[in-house]
Amino acid sequence: MPILQITKDGVLLQEFEIQAERVTIGRDAENDIRLGDLTVSRRHGQLKREAGGRYFVENLKSRNGIRLNGHKIAQPTALTDGDQLKVGVYQLFFLDPNEITRLRQKHLDSTAGRALLEVFGAMPSPPAALPAAAQPTDIQREEEENTPSATGSRHGQALEIGVLINEANNAIFALDRDLVVLGNEGQVDIRVPGPERTRATIARRGGYFYLCSETPAPSVSVNGQAVMNARLLYNDRIEIGGRRFIFREI
Repeated sequence: MPILQITKDGVLLQEFEIQAERVTIGRDAENDIRLGDLTVSRRHGQLKREAGGRYFVENLKSRNGIRLNGHKIAQPTALTDGDQLKVGVYQLFFLDPNEITRLRQKHLDSTAGRALLEVFGAMPSPPAALPAAAQPTDIQREEEENTPSATGSRHGQALEIGVLINEANNAIFALDRDLVVLGNEGQVDIRVPGPERTRATIARRGGYFYLCSETPAPSVSVNGQAVMNARLLYNDRIEIGGRRFIFREI
């Protein structure tokens, strides 16, 4: 079952096993998880289990809000193994030890070793010309050369196969090729909706995955920030064409 590790100033205060369908967090004593600091509202937030067994975190109109992996949430947001919540002065780590096993089995069952097919409808015909795939920036190259121990994984190991998980329906897309294209124009591997031209690529170079917008202006965001070119990290949240994905390793 999932576990919530509650820490303050780097000190582990409690490990809370999440069993109930709804778990409330706040300063009042009637909350399932009581956090006594005044930076926490009386009824600050909650975790709620949705269909399929996945937990979502929701802010309950608290004064200071809730941050998920450094970004303030505005609506109920799905949690995945390794996510960090900031509630007042507390850091809460969501751990689901069975998630990787479930994802790996689902990947094997659904792909049988082949790339997953896109599920959002027929692909449109390719346009006359498309821009070439963007390359990593000079800053990213320098960072990669000067930090050999850094990788796209929080576990400190190079990624072999990455996956994108659609937050809406838990569909899994394997990034098991050197280049995967997302968008609504031309030949794409993962089709996304939207009236505006949307196209981006995820390129694998060694143990790193790079996300590149293939439009004059950024058509994709990572953790709420529009980007033209970014190296992906484990648990990054990607939004493109109205679809939201979580980047995971498997």
